[in-house]
Amino acid sequence: MTDVVVGLGLTREASVEDVWAAIDDALSEIDCGWTDVVGLATTVRRRDHPAVAHLAADGAVPLSFFEPSDLARVTVPNPSAAVGARAGTTSVAEAAALLAAHAEVLLLPKQTGAGVTVALAEAAPRHPSSAPR
Repeated sequence: MTDVVVGLGLTREASVEDVWAAIDDALSEIDCGWTDVVGLATTVRRRDHPAVAHLAADGAVPLSFFEPSDLARVTVPNPSAAVGARAGTTSVAEAAALLAAHAEVLLLPKQTGAGVTVALAEAAPRHPSSAPR
């Protein structure tokens, strides 16, 4: 089983259905499902987005929110000047996935669909000293 963190970028117009479909499609690309997801991450600018609120209300997976300045410090394979002009960072999905997963490499680079961008990273293994006893 792979512990997957989903990085999420989305437009204001993206619907809950758009977000679910984009995540489902991305997970299927790496032969994983929702049971493998251990975290979702995006920018603080989307904290109140209806689709993000819906994911948060589900409560099954922890959500992480990052400031654009923190996202901008992450080196990503596919930065976007257009996203940078709108979001204050050249990457939301890829950078958020990497930050939340404490990883340096993506399992799946950004996949863009109907107002939604998804990237997947494998969560770093927990240090043995942090494991429950």
